[in-house]
Amino acid sequence: PPTLVAEIGAQVARGLQYAHSLADKGKLLGIVHRDVTPHNVLLSFDGAVKLTDFGIAKASTTHTAPGVLKGKFAYMAPEQARGEMVDSRTDIFALAVVLWEMLTGGRLFDGDSELAVLRAVQESLIAPPNRLNPDVPAELSDIILKALSRPPHERHATAFDFERALATFVLRAAK
Repeated sequence: PPTLVAEIGAQVARGLQYAHSLADKGKLLGIVHRDVTPHNVLLSFDGAVKLTDFGIAKASTTHTAPGVLKGKFAYMAPEQARGEMVDSRTDIFALAVVLWEMLTGGRLFDGDSELAVLRAVQESLIAPPNRLNPDVPAELSDIILKALSRPPHERHATAFDFERALATFVLRAAK
C-alpha cells in the first residue's frame, strides 16, 4: 500500500540522513551510499527497516577513478551515471527510484544493455507513479517526482527533507 511504501521510504531516508551527517572531529565526512537499491533495503519480521551494504559508500569529497561507475545502473542518479561528483542528493534520487518501483510494480529505468539503462537514466520520461497506479495519492506521487528531478538542485535538499515529506504524507494518510 502507498502509505506503507512512504513509511519504508521515510525510514530509509532517516538512515541516509544519519550516514550523510557523520562527522569526524566536527568535520562532515560527506558519506554517500551510492548503492541504494531494493536489495539493500531490508525489512525485519517486526517491521524494522534497515539500509545495508555501504560497501561502495564514499566521502563526497573524493573522486571515483575516471571511467569507473560503481553501483547498479538502474538506480543511479544522472550525475552518478555521468561520473560526476556525488552528494547526498544522489542517494535521494536512488531511494526515489526504489519507491517509484514499489508503488508501480515496474522498473523505472530499463534497457537491453547497460548503455541503454544509463541512457534511460539520463533521458527517459519519468511517469508519475499515480499515472501507473491509481491507488497512489497525488501528494505522494509529487514527493517522489521531486526526488526524481534530474537536476540535483531540484530534489529535496537533504535526506531529512525527503524523510519529513514522506512522514508528513504518512501522518495525513492516517487521519
